[in-house]
Amino acid sequence: MLYLEIANVLVVDDDEADRMLVKRTLKQNNPHVTIVEAENCRSALVLILQQSFDCAFVDYNLPDGNGIELIGQFRTLGIKFPLIALTGQDNEQVIVDLMKVGASDYIKKNNVKPDLIYHILQQCMRLYHAEIAADEAKQQREDLLEQREAFISYMTHDMQTPLVGANRMLELIQDDVFGVISDSVKQKIDIIIHSNQDLLSMVRDLVEVYSYDTNLKQINRIPIDIRDLAEEVIQELSPLAIDRNLDLQLILKKQELNYQISIDRLVLKRVLVNLIGNSLNFTEAGHISLIITGSSTNNPMIKISVQDTGIGISSEDKVHIFERFRRGGHKRSNSGLGLYLCRRIVEKHNGTIHVESQLNKGTTFTILLPI
Repeated sequence: MLYLEIANVLVVDDDEADRMLVKRTLKQNNPHVTIVEAENCRSALVLILQQSFDCAFVDYNLPDGNGIELIGQFRTLGIKFPLIALTGQDNEQVIVDLMKVGASDYIKKNNVKPDLIYHILQQCMRLYHAEIAADEAKQQREDLLEQREAFISYMTHDMQTPLVGANRMLELIQDDVFGVISDSVKQKIDIIIHSNQDLLSMVRDLVEVYSYDTNLKQINRIPIDIRDLAEEVIQELSPLAIDRNLDLQLILKKQELNYQISIDRLVLKRVLVNLIGNSLNFTEAGHISLIITGSSTNNPMIKISVQDTGIGISSEDKVHIFERFRRGGHKRSNSGLGLYLCRRIVEKHNGTIHVESQLNKGTTFTILLPI
């Protein structure tokens, strides 16, 4: 029995004996197969447009052309099923040209045998159906990605809009726009606003993670001095450190080194803010240091470290800390997206990030970026 029940076969050959050999072989293995015959290129092109076939045998020498031209025309028309060339040529270049235009395989007429026809046809049909299955799987993946993208897009809009609106309304209430309220109520409203802001941050992190996981994120590199970016981050986060009685400092190692680098400034800033924000959240006393080491001729990498004197990370958590949705065991641990996103951003810049930590002694995150 032919592979996957071949029902309709086109045989294009001007030699009746050769057509009969192919026809007899196919009929022996599947009596129900329908064989449609064509003696030249023109009639074959008409048939291929009018009927549905599972495969075709195409002779090289035809009265009005050759198999190379005909197979090329078939493929141009979008024909994907197996096209097996029949040739009496011993010229290897002819065989190469047949394969280049889209022949699935070939059979030399001086060696044609029923078993060989059946064997080659089976091989071609297996490959063809494997390609169909692969195409279907690829299409399913693409459809799934489109559905995910649509879901993320809708979720981002549908969740962010009401949260932003709710926060704005709460801020108006805090400002006594709708009437005077007590300080204790204002404090509770402030807690709600901060919770909403945390939720907004998680939604935006999820969107960013999705863009990296699906390779939709584009990195826009520009040359900058990394010291300028570091100073900007320190200035923005210093008020938070002061509120927690923590010392937030910028340390530049070896001023004579090169601090120029080509990066996406906005996304790398997000990494620094995220890492320092984590340190602020998990450090009760002491300091947090952003340490920058420039590059040199012998070491064309810029090193960025965020070091704190916080509670540290356990060995169990440290192994999985950069994984998606992996939360630490501490009650202050968040959604588990922030460090995963940091890793993806750094990797997108062809860099590396790792962590060193001891419980109750502090943590150091270190990033290496090629300049």
